Amino acid sequence: MKISQKNVTAKIDWLQIIFYHCSIEELLESLLKIEKQCFLVEKAQIRHKEYDVCYSYGSLRIYTFEFPLNDETECYLVFSGDACSLYERLLISLESSWIIFFQQLVLQFNQRFKVKRLDIALDDRNEQPYFKVEQLIKLCKKKRYESRKRKFHVTESNVVGTKTSKTLYIGKRTSDIMFRIYDKDLETAQKEKRAVQEIGSWKRLEVEFKREVAHSVVELISQDNQSLEVLIRGFVKQELTFYLDDNHTRIPRFWKRYLGNVAPLNIPRKYEIRGLKDTEQWFLFGGGLSTLKAFDFLAKNDALGYLQNLAQEVEEAEVSRSLTKKIVDHLVDIGREDLIESVYLMTKKENLRKDKIIQSQAPL
Repeated sequence: MKISQKNVTAKIDWLQIIFYHCSIEELLESLLKIEKQCFLVEKAQIRHKEYDVCYSYGSLRIYTFEFPLNDETECYLVFSGDACSLYERLLISLESSWIIFFQQLVLQFNQRFKVKRLDIALDDRNEQPYFKVEQLIKLCKKKRYESRKRKFHVTESNVVGTKTSKTLYIGKRTSDIMFRIYDKDLETAQKEKRAVQEIGSWKRLEVEFKREVAHSVVELISQDNQSLEVLIRGFVKQELTFYLDDNHTRIPRFWKRYLGNVAPLNIPRKYEIRGLKDTEQWFLFGGGLSTLKAFDFLAKNDALGYLQNLAQEVEEAEVSRSLTKKIVDHLVDIGREDLIESVYLMTKKENLRKDKIIQSQAPL
């Protein structure tokens, strides 16, 4: 089989959308085109949300409220990888496509939806693939790649016997954009308990978009007349490049051929400083906020007993060096550098002294 771009196709592989002021009936009738009686309805919850019921159509999930309050109705649509494949078959039967789906989404729901996550996969089904995963891993280990300073890491798992499957990640899972490159043929063989030879060569590059970037990509897809393959190739060309040399001047021929002659696609976005945001999420959902409220309740009712008054402790607490760095990054990001000196005054002094001692003992 001759290597060809015709054997490299794109697909939606994960999608999460929150709909505001939207009933389950409106979502099913206006967008999904699936009758309500086709869904299994169960009591269910999802992390960080107050939904109490889930509508299931195979692997497709919609979380919402069993008894919504007026216009506060909210629906959380979750397409897993399997759900995306299932729904794509339905779209084909309706003579539709994901692009038409996104066009209807933007047109009908306008400001009433927010895309939380979108994964787009680029599948190379050539018998002789454009690249092998191990080939890209070696280039990354030699630092022969560029991806807006994103770092890489590799995971490895047993597939059949001693045979292993490696996955190359470029970017953090918590960031707005992450690349994932792996052997889809090995993963499928393990999942379906089949021989790899039955599956055929299958190399997958996935781009995982989150938050505002995910929303921007969906809007771009709905507005552009180009195919999904062209759009994702253009994005990869803009964001990820491999090189044959340490000076980053020679791009491998296989990478040029894999992406083709598409124009680089730039998605306008604000680069978010995530450090303090992650700390905020930990405080809100990791138990810190509820613990503080509980101690405040005990203090107000003179029921602390042998426990300390955390409200007073907060006033006297010193900030760790690691947290100080996150705060400073945040202040610079929002243009409030005038507060940095005050932050340093709150920082743990013993750590500062330790740093000075280490510096004084360092060899000249």
